[in-house]
Amino acid sequence: MRSMLSFRRLGRTCLYNNKRHISALYITGDKANENYVTLQPYLDFAGTFRDRAALEQSIASRGLDIQLETVLGKYQKYRTHHEQLQRLDKERDSISKQLKSLTKSGAAAEELETLRERGKALRNDVKALKQQLYPIEDEFIHDFLQLPNGLHSQYLVHFMDNNRYYLLEQAAHFDVNAMQALARYFVSHGDFIQTSNPDFVRCVLLEANATPLADYHLVKEEHLQNKLNAAYLTGGGAFESFLGAMTKLCVYPSVLPLRYVACGRSYNREEGKPYGNSAAGSLYTATQTNAVQSFVATLTAEEADTQMDHVLNLAIDFYKALDVPFQVTYSPAHKLTPSEMLRASIEVYAPSLKRYIPVGRISNYGNFVSKRILFSSRREKHYDFLHLVGGPVLYTTRLIGALIELGVDLENCQLLGKSSAQQLTQQEKDLQEFKDLFK
Repeated sequence: MRSMLSFRRLGRTCLYNNKRHISALYITGDKANENYVTLQPYLDFAGTFRDRAALEQSIASRGLDIQLETVLGKYQKYRTHHEQLQRLDKERDSISKQLKSLTKSGAAAEELETLRERGKALRNDVKALKQQLYPIEDEFIHDFLQLPNGLHSQYLVHFMDNNRYYLLEQAAHFDVNAMQALARYFVSHGDFIQTSNPDFVRCVLLEANATPLADYHLVKEEHLQNKLNAAYLTGGGAFESFLGAMTKLCVYPSVLPLRYVACGRSYNREEGKPYGNSAAGSLYTATQTNAVQSFVATLTAEEADTQMDHVLNLAIDFYKALDVPFQVTYSPAHKLTPSEMLRASIEVYAPSLKRYIPVGRISNYGNFVSKRILFSSRREKHYDFLHLVGGPVLYTTRLIGALIELGVDLENCQLLGKSSAQQLTQQEKDLQEFKDLFK
């Protein structure tokens, strides 16, 4: 019993000690006797908090889970105590000078004693106030040291929230170049056909793919004939944007497998939620991004497995060329959507989150979706519903966020499928000449 009580006391002591954050870089006075002060940093409070908007942007752009209001509140408390301590020190210094002056001039003993008593009282007040200040100082300095540096004026991203962000300079070029390069690589090395898909998809197709309607924005239509079949903003880079063209379509076996790839926007509101821990959001949690969407239709399940490996290998080639830490993981059953049989996620390491985050994925849907949209192939006198493979092999926004964190030069990084100067079409040459006018 005594042992249990001692453990409880120890637990309470540990909990109490853990409440106070202690920094190794900045050691307060009460810890100076126990710990060697290796370095005394210059803490520029005024400079750090001078431009609050810029600081908030830096925190949000990096996706850091820091509440600036809380830090400023701790700073105000720290400054109030510190200013009070300075006033007491100034008064003690004044009394000390008066004592020296009056002692030399032969002042009355009673007057000198009064000043000495006042000096002792101030000394005790200073000591007590310092003891109050140390934990306040520790807690504030711990948070202050977590604040990031400001962003360069030519920084690549101006992030406002999950629905609004602006890619600048190299990031804006990479956003388009990476998407086009990967699509071109699929066409040239994977025998894919590039398509352009609609940005809006009817409810019937979302239900056919078992997509939760909350994933996308509902379009408010003035003259909607069928209220049960409303339109949703998915973006042309969404898997569902392929389904309209395949609905009630019957193809000959000789044209299979069908391989399509499309570039476009993706407006899925739910996909980024698990990949950020800041209320302000980041590029990892943004609700819109450019994407490269793949779509493959095969006759049999075995062919679908082969095509999934084919798509995955093409994507792996692309990410290998970027020379960044990435991995391919297969999702457990509880993370699959109702229409998926199998999902392979391509994940790149995000330093700020200290984890790998998906920047693309490929799924095997079997013939689940084809049965719902009547997408089939005719063999002799019977019809076979086709097996579908596909998914967004690239989300540019998340990839840009990871590459910036990893220190990759977006302008000079290697993109498989990127056109060389000799391969430029006349249209691309004209566009390049136009861009050169503004250099």
